[in-house]
Amino acid sequence: MIIDIHGHLGNINFAKFWQADAPTLERYCDESNTDLLCLSSSRSIMYDVREGNAELDKALKETEKLLGYVVVSPTFPESLADLSYLKTNPKFKGVKVHPDYHGYILPTKSNRDFIEEVADQTPMMLFHVSCMPGTGFSPGKTVCEIAKNHPKTKFVLAHVAGLFQNGNYPFFPNMDSLEEVMQIAGDNVYIDTAHFLIYVYPGVMEKMVKIATADHIVYGTDVPLQGPMQMRFAQDAIRALDIPDADKEKIFSGNAKKVLGL
Repeated sequence: MIIDIHGHLGNINFAKFWQADAPTLERYCDESNTDLLCLSSSRSIMYDVREGNAELDKALKETEKLLGYVVVSPTFPESLADLSYLKTNPKFKGVKVHPDYHGYILPTKSNRDFIEEVADQTPMMLFHVSCMPGTGFSPGKTVCEIAKNHPKTKFVLAHVAGLFQNGNYPFFPNMDSLEEVMQIAGDNVYIDTAHFLIYVYPGVMEKMVKIATADHIVYGTDVPLQGPMQMRFAQDAIRALDIPDADKEKIFSGNAKKVLGL
């Protein structure tokens, strides 16, 4: 079984080549042999939080393979009301947090207090952790500190906890954030694979597994940023790992089942 824990409904960055409606996303799942895809609304992240959450609620009711995240943000505190979707639509499995696009810094006390309040009301949270050099709106270390305060909630750090390609040494992807995170991460912290560098450069997935271990990695692709062909590339990178099949199963679906409560 393959569960993709990181996707988006709609149009990423308003680019036509990074857009997918619900039927397209289900087709992407079929073409990449993905059984379930958990996603947030691009509209919620980039335009209107509540409008996007409502759009996703409707799409989840009309599809088979899609699950969802409610997007909330201290920039738009009225979004707290949308946590009701976690009770009214069982296909919503948790919350997505994206400080970069919503323009706030997670460690700031008022923002962190907002997120701490949300963490008490959801079984899991997926955090965008920046994979762009020079940004740090949601440091992995801060997410781990929040996770320690909410041991019953599962926390997922996206994009290999901030993996980026070093501009000065482009052939050496930077995993400093992942290493820092795993030094303090509790059992309720997971890292997703949503980054093209995991299959572009040999050794990236191997190093990720060495640092985080298979017990803390969940498969994610950032679809439709990664189309069905690239989704298969990511799967191939995991299958090529020299680790037991049981560990590959954890990465592909076992850990995601725990995180999403399946």
